[in-house]
Amino acid sequence: MNLFLLGAGASKSYIDSPTKVKMPIAKDFFKTFHKLRIAENRWVLIGDITNYLKDFHNIPWTGFLTYNEDIEILHSEVEEKLNQLFEKKENIFNSTDNTLIYKTYIQLIFVFASVINEIQNGPPSASHLNLAKNLTKEDIIITFNWDTLMDRALKQTSNWNADNGYLVKPTKVYRDQWIEAKDNQTKDYPIILKLHGSTNWLTSCLRSDGDKLKSLQEIPIDDFYIYESTINPYNTFKGRFMSGYADYSYGYYPPNLPLIGEKIPDGYLLINFAIILEGMPEATASSEGLVSMPLIIPPVKCKNYSYFGNIFSQLWNKAEESLVKADRIIIIGYSFPATDTQTDTLFKRAFNKRRNTPEVIIIDPMPENIYNRFIFDYGIKANNITTHKTYFNQDFDVNSLFK
Repeated sequence: MNLFLLGAGASKSYIDSPTKVKMPIAKDFFKTFHKLRIAENRWVLIGDITNYLKDFHNIPWTGFLTYNEDIEILHSEVEEKLNQLFEKKENIFNSTDNTLIYKTYIQLIFVFASVINEIQNGPPSASHLNLAKNLTKEDIIITFNWDTLMDRALKQTSNWNADNGYLVKPTKVYRDQWIEAKDNQTKDYPIILKLHGSTNWLTSCLRSDGDKLKSLQEIPIDDFYIYESTINPYNTFKGRFMSGYADYSYGYYPPNLPLIGEKIPDGYLLINFAIILEGMPEATASSEGLVSMPLIIPPVKCKNYSYFGNIFSQLWNKAEESLVKADRIIIIGYSFPATDTQTDTLFKRAFNKRRNTPEVIIIDPMPENIYNRFIFDYGIKANNITTHKTYFNQDFDVNSLFK
């Protein structure tokens, strides 16, 4: 069995985006955002992010136009402040600063997913298609990326489907309407394990609940939904549907979920209000349903998977099992960053359980650090490692990986 591990370098291979922009890395995320049309779209919410930078970093609102801090550093900082509020058991809504921290955290998730959606909104990725054509039903794909480039390639080249192709099964899939996820008893396609979630995975908006964030949905928190495609405008937040997106991509606001929210506690009153800014586009759809958000683990140093029940524990357990069994492990564009301690632990635990040594193939323009990691940290002998000192792109000879 082959196991493919995809990192940011794999997504950087996508060059067919109508935006003419490549997928960002953490260090150039905001620079990438400013290149996209969504940066000027009045429906794209960045007000709390700019207010946070003004209040906590003395950066004026206009400074956001050239802001280019590493998003992992900023989002981790915001999350740390949020966790400190939880530790103190402070009510997030008892001060403007606390509320700003929470709202900034949520806005960063939406902006992060939106940048990916804009860039992947084009024809399927040629490099991912080349890889997908060679995969068998025994192969496993592990990805730390949030984009849907591999998903679409699998869909186009096999019987892979969003209902059953992620290991974890969604409650419903959106195909021009919400439909029940189908069962497939004869799986004849590879599984893709998205260990940090996906831009097309949806949950209800998160709110403060004592010492954590909690989903607004009234069903179990590990029930989730998947967006695949639409023909007609879908129900979304304030009816702000955006058209013109390829399958597995959407414009900033995903479809609302076919759910009701939790009951309002006794003694509380729910009040909705909206500020209509000059030049704000008119709504184009209905706003029925429960407001949703991308189900992703954002690029932060301390990743919290527990907000979503056992979804991610299933994925990480399967990833470990697959690393134990794989005959060959092919690393494409993943640099094993020092801050990603959970991945390091995953590999160490899996390799300690192995009874034999796998063949390891590394595809990276600078493979030296990854090569040394496998030798000195994971105990793989040099003669079991092959490196391809190159970029993974549509010209890469994928067939060579399967000989």
